[in-house]
Amino acid sequence: MKRTNTFNLKPTEEHESRLFKLADNCSKMYNEVNYKRRQSFFSGKIDWNTDELYFKYTGIVGSATFLWDWYKQLEL
Repeated sequence: MKRTNTFNLKPTEEHESRLFKLADNCSKMYNEVNYKRRQSFFSGKIDWNTDELYFKYTGIVGSATFLWDWYKQLEL
């Protein structure tokens, strides 16, 4: 049994906008990495180098978020 903590956020309009942009960019990042890997798999040349996407998104979502997302995709 895993223990979870639940929090209710009550952000201001500015914080809500920032959180929405962060979530939107995280989903874009995940989809781009996934698409690149999928295309390389079907082309027969497996190239999962994500350096260009790393540098594209680390300024937006942060390097820790990018690496966490990258490791989660490796679990699939």
